[in-house]
Amino acid sequence: MSSTQDLDYPQLLFQYNSGFLLTKIMTTACELGVFDLLLESEGPLPSDVIAERLGTSAYGMERLLEACVGLKLLAVEMKSERGNIIRKGD
Repeated sequence: MSSTQDLDYPQLLFQYNSGFLLTKIMTTACELGVFDLLLESEGPLPSDVIAERLGTSAYGMERLLEACVGLKLLAVEMKSERGNIIRKGD
């Protein structure tokens, strides 16, 4: 391996890992029904309500929703004591 290839290897691993994480976030949200629930709702929902309706932990759902917001799959309408108010992405 040349020194140029050695320098690119960590970046390549980072890119592979990032691709896996993006896929895992989207797949998990789809399997749990997050996007379907928000699509069928009358409007934005608090993260704790989303967790309750989908039968998940509030903490885990909050983390998943934050990841989806970071990927611009969903958007935060506002923050409240009940968790972020989440809406469909634009």
